[in-house]
Amino acid sequence: MNYRALYIKNVSAIPKGWDIHHIDFNHDNNDIKNLIAVPKIVHTVIHQCGYTPREEIENLIKLYEKHKLK
Repeated sequence: MNYRALYIKNVSAIPKGWDIHHIDFNHDNNDIKNLIAVPKIVHTVIHQCGYTPREEIENLIKLYEKHKLK
């Protein structure tokens, strides 16, 4: 099962405009604890910065949600 289907089955639907990020950057590690849904812009930032702990990713998502244009 691919990681997107695994995420949908075990966590929830993936919001439109969001990606599934492998926290440890290992695309072979599809453990559900290693997957997190993130807005595409946040995903880009994470890949520009390198490894980012789950807690920091969650903070970035909160900032995105608070400040996104409606």
